[in-house]
Amino acid sequence: MPDPIAPPTSPTGVPADPAPRPVEVAPRPPVADLAARLETRGLISGAGGMGVITEVLDVNLRRTCARKTLRPEFADDPDTVRRFIEEAQITAQLDHPGIVPVHELGVDPEGRLFFTMQRVQGRTLGALLAQTPPARRSDKQLYALLQVVLKVCDAVAFAHARGVVHQDLKPDNIMVGAFGEVFVMDWGVARLRGTAPPPPAVETCADEPAPWDLPRTEFRIAGTPNYMAPEQAAGDPSRVDHRADVFSLGAILYEILTGRPPYEGPTPQAVLAEALFGEVEPPERKTDVPIPARLSRIAMKALHHDPGQRFPNVAALREELEGFLQSAWQFPTRTFDAGELILREGDAGDAAYVVLRGRCRAFRRCGTTTQTLEEIGPGEVFGEVAILTRQPRTASVEALEPVAVMEITRAYLEEEIGGNYWMTLFVRALARRFRSATAAQATASAERDEARLAARALEHLARHGAGDRDGRRAAPWKPLCAAMAAETGRSAAELRALLERTAPLAVDEAHDRIVLR
Repeated sequence: MPDPIAPPTSPTGVPADPAPRPVEVAPRPPVADLAARLETRGLISGAGGMGVITEVLDVNLRRTCARKTLRPEFADDPDTVRRFIEEAQITAQLDHPGIVPVHELGVDPEGRLFFTMQRVQGRTLGALLAQTPPARRSDKQLYALLQVVLKVCDAVAFAHARGVVHQDLKPDNIMVGAFGEVFVMDWGVARLRGTAPPPPAVETCADEPAPWDLPRTEFRIAGTPNYMAPEQAAGDPSRVDHRADVFSLGAILYEILTGRPPYEGPTPQAVLAEALFGEVEPPERKTDVPIPARLSRIAMKALHHDPGQRFPNVAALREELEGFLQSAWQFPTRTFDAGELILREGDAGDAAYVVLRGRCRAFRRCGTTTQTLEEIGPGEVFGEVAILTRQPRTASVEALEPVAVMEITRAYLEEEIGGNYWMTLFVRALARRFRSATAAQATASAERDEARLAARALEHLARHGAGDRDGRRAAPWKPLCAAMAAETGRSAAELRALLERTAPLAVDEAHDRIVLR
């Protein structure tokens, strides 16, 4: 029998592994000696950065922690020593659920600087994105990933309120746990702004005496170029403010949508040059996976080259994301009993449906008999012809068992979301249905070829089309025509006549487009 309190797997796919350690107590006088108090349990991260991170047990509190120790090769580097201390002090003062708490800053018996912090269990957002690329991602997983971004926004907005700019926000610096925890990690290159709104700005040891000589050096480019704002890539600290973090949050959203960061190149220098130039390709051009138009607009606004054209702050970005989530995942749900009619052939319709659970049957009446067209199950679409063609229903649909469907109206698509994401799904569903129905009825080779060409045209509309001023979906005609002509030997006029005869399509050669009627 499963453990009723066993840790679950989160919607993002993060298992609680290893399982949380049961709480334990060991009443005894506290240990004063540092070496005895912090028992090393193992290495967490030893590669890169200015510190080595190990897992330790604070025997006084019975608390497992992560300890970051300055690498010996940096002990005589004043700039690195200063940044190490400031990372601990900044992180310790950012008292927020989305920022890892720092417990202690000190010097170990060997004279090495260290600080301890909460031991975070989970996976990085980068690992989760690699595990669930856009082509294999469900709507539920996308929703969970966007919820992660909202929590990151909360933590970063708090840091900005304390006068801190992170400067290195990226998927690999975000940890996601199995119980809903989201942490913004690695504040090692964070900068303090000169002014900040209440609460008071974070303080560091900058103006305090210390046993080390810690002069400030010239500004160096800090961060990861793949996610870096142009003004940050330019290396001018006077131009970098909280809007650089807005840019990086947009870059994280961009990678969620496309599976790739905004900037890529063969070398770090090439990527940095791209970041400095600041031209980002729209998400929909980087992937064949349908992307909600509103999400694309949010990402591109955050990624604007001009900081003044971005969201003015993280709160504004968060508000837009939350608005999308509230609209895109709150379609009305309807339920039907077995045998109940969902759609009636011949009725007018302005909505399509996505089956959430149960199975239903699409059929047509032929005199006194009925012809079953197909069975429809969870995740499949029906009724999309009403949105795409504005024609009466071409078939009836009845529930074969208790069914729940999500209703998506044309008005909702056009006014709230922009239609691109759902329209693409609907056109693809129509193409599949048209191919299946026509192929089943075709008995001659020529008819099968015509059905295949019509289905290909519909797929072309799904992949490359967009809404026109009249609300119809249109795509370039010449590339499709050229490909079909080379394949079949038919002329443009023959192809046009074939498609207009066999599918709900119209070719407008004067404006080089094929339109879904």
